[in-house]
Amino acid sequence: MSDREGKGLSNLWRIPESGGAAERVTSFATGDVRWPSISGDGKTIVFEHDFQVGKLDVASGKTTMLSFAIDTETEENLSEYRTFRSEVDDYDVNPAGTRIALAIHGEIFTAPTDEGDVRQVTDGPARDWDVVYSPDGKSIAFISDKSGREEIYAVSATEAGEPRKITDIDALKSSLSWSPDAKRIAFTTSEGQLLVTSMEGGDAKQLVSTRLGRLGTASWSPDGKWIAYSKPDVARTSEIYLVPSNGGEEKQLTFDSADDESPRFSADGKKVYFLRSDTSELRTERPMSQLHVVPLEKLDRDPADPEPSRGGGASGPDGARRSGDDAPPAAREAKIDWAGLKRRTRVVTRTMSNVLRYAPAQDSRTVVFVASEGTSTGDPPALYAIQDDGKRLSRLTSATPSTERASSDDAPQGRRGFGGVLSNLRVTRDGRSVFFKEGNGVYSVPLSLKAASTEGRGGRGGGPRFGGTAAASTSSASESGGSGGPRKRVDFTVRVKIDKPSEWAEMFDDAWRTMKFRFYDAKMHGQDWDAARAKYRPLVSFVGDRQELLNLINEMIGELNASHTGTSAGRSGGRDADVSTPHLGIDLVADDEAGRYKITHIYEGGPADKDWVKMEVGQYVVALDGQPLKAGDDYWERINHRLNRRVSVSVNSKPSEDGAWKVPITPVSASAFSELRYERWVKERRALTDKLSGGRVGYLHIQAMNAPSLRKFEKELREFRHKEGLVIDERWNGGGNIEQQLLAILVQRPYQVWVPRGTEPTPRPFAGYFGPKVVLQNWRSASNAEMFPAGFRALGLGKIVGTPTRGAVIGTGSYTLIDGSTIRTPGVGVYLADEEKTNMENSGVKPDVYVENSPEDNLAGRDRQLEVAVEVVIKDLKPPATAAAHP
Repeated sequence: MSDREGKGLSNLWRIPESGGAAERVTSFATGDVRWPSISGDGKTIVFEHDFQVGKLDVASGKTTMLSFAIDTETEENLSEYRTFRSEVDDYDVNPAGTRIALAIHGEIFTAPTDEGDVRQVTDGPARDWDVVYSPDGKSIAFISDKSGREEIYAVSATEAGEPRKITDIDALKSSLSWSPDAKRIAFTTSEGQLLVTSMEGGDAKQLVSTRLGRLGTASWSPDGKWIAYSKPDVARTSEIYLVPSNGGEEKQLTFDSADDESPRFSADGKKVYFLRSDTSELRTERPMSQLHVVPLEKLDRDPADPEPSRGGGASGPDGARRSGDDAPPAAREAKIDWAGLKRRTRVVTRTMSNVLRYAPAQDSRTVVFVASEGTSTGDPPALYAIQDDGKRLSRLTSATPSTERASSDDAPQGRRGFGGVLSNLRVTRDGRSVFFKEGNGVYSVPLSLKAASTEGRGGRGGGPRFGGTAAASTSSASESGGSGGPRKRVDFTVRVKIDKPSEWAEMFDDAWRTMKFRFYDAKMHGQDWDAARAKYRPLVSFVGDRQELLNLINEMIGELNASHTGTSAGRSGGRDADVSTPHLGIDLVADDEAGRYKITHIYEGGPADKDWVKMEVGQYVVALDGQPLKAGDDYWERINHRLNRRVSVSVNSKPSEDGAWKVPITPVSASAFSELRYERWVKERRALTDKLSGGRVGYLHIQAMNAPSLRKFEKELREFRHKEGLVIDERWNGGGNIEQQLLAILVQRPYQVWVPRGTEPTPRPFAGYFGPKVVLQNWRSASNAEMFPAGFRALGLGKIVGTPTRGAVIGTGSYTLIDGSTIRTPGVGVYLADEEKTNMENSGVKPDVYVENSPEDNLAGRDRQLEVAVEVVIKDLKPPATAAAHP
């Protein structure tokens, strides 16, 4: 079977046993030949072609397609009712905070936040989601693929009736936002547009478009005259803009080189809040995001001055709205002072971690936001409230510890997981409650700035985790870990009827549509995507289960001949069903003559590399947990199904139990053992490099293109800066996104030498490396690990040694289908900066020096690629006797 004629089309070919030219046997012009199987007498070959079974008569070369009539039943019911208890995909709460709209497995419901009946709003095979209540609480807008493509629909929130389609645009839609009078909706599309449509529909008007990146969510001014949004500029950083809601010239609101996103008007229309992120490309940590505010009108007093007494105003002394005052403040048109926007912009939060999301309250002063409670990875997110002058910081609640059990007893102990991020913040109109989503549940917590204020000196929000000085808490923490009052989960139970054939058809269409609008190449790699749907869509009716559907979708996506694609099923069976084989941190080899297992290696840093574990290479393991162990016995099962956390290993210097001693070993997980093996592999290659170069050349390996690997690279580069040359090995690296940081380090050149009295000279910059170097790659170097050597060559940093890389270079994301299955969405193409602007996808990076480790090399433990890489570096080294001396 071969596709040697090109275009990815495979046919059956044959070649004489003695050798010679290949001859094509089948002549299909479309579709692939797959899975050929020859009969025992050699006269017939059966194969698959275009989802049919064909037969080839070898002697005549005649092909016949076979027909089958098979009566069969699926292994599962094709219709089921599934119960969802307080679980949602997304939600919104009505302005009064009395009911929530729920999107659950493609259907929309409304449920009370306290007591009452649940009402089903939509029912059918379409996927309905992204629910948004109108400001008057009378309608719900949502996105649905009922028509065969994503459109916006609206339906009554209180009365029965059919949803009304209000858009007719062939594009993905998102970020629905109601106008204050509930007569219009603003939304963005996958084509980089911001549009507004009336509730009557059919009159969508484009306000803004861009080809520089993604438009952010639109936010209406309270008077309905302006819409705020974020838009990337030519520097690819986002700024905040305002545009008249009826159309007109857009005006810039923020002016900074950082990313400004997520604008929201205050309820009185006098201010705009937004998040500002420091997005320096050379930062090794995540960008810091803080909440900012820009007053639109000229200020008549210093915002840092104490506020005048509000007397009997709308807000009580605790900062929350008074009971019974459910109406928002009267909106008026802001008199925007455009010239003074930049000098009036100020920061609201000063947290030590990112502000992830926020929502303004109706009092036009209070803002709730989410930030981690610490600076370390894994610290729990928490919900806070603060006044927009930066005062009266309060912690309302935090993420709850996850009750999900670890996949095995071998998981690292001591760090607790959390249920999920805190998202979809909604503040009720009366200012009493904040609703939010955590995991798949919806919760509410009281909003009160009086409770548990962490106000620091000078009235500034502080606290030990926020870089200020904490004041004493005025209330004890609730059981949930919050300080503003006990959280409450919105409880409800709904049942959704799932017709699987209809759902599978919807999933197929959703996957096809997702690739149509999210694939990086609008020309779909030259494929007719409508024709691909027409080819594969009829086969959905023959699908018998979800995996068959995903296989079919993957077949269709395969027509694109692109990497970073494919669908995969959602998790099923629960974590308790997982099996992970632990390891003792030693290598054992059966000594058949002795009849026992002999220890051949003890992994450094592993569970057997402890002072109290008395064992050495060459000794025998004669028993596990008191049970004798003979050569050939399956000891993995004993370790998997042990009674205790530790394994009692009986060790002896001779192959018998007589005189053996017991040592306790706590096994580690398969992933931890894999890391131990990796570290051994690196140390062996480092030792080989030292041996081959006489200690003149350093060696480091980049395991993945991620933050831990970047930190390790920086650390090891400092350790090897005294080496005359360097081999940078990135074989078996599957990618990530740190190639810019790596190259920014390596591209540096020395410009000074510091010589403090009595010390050795130190070149500047200290973090760089200036000697000859090569990159070592292979066919398993993929994605960002291809972008790195390509940049290494383009910047003239050295030669590349090894084999061509995989040619899988696309920036990818993920999209979730209705049943929880996911589809990868490659949305960013990567091209070389050469004259041809070569697409790196399907190209690969060719080495300057080609060398491959043969199977014989691998069996012999020889790393020929590394040997050649060291040779290449040594050729560029200066002779030791003539090496330049420091001053």
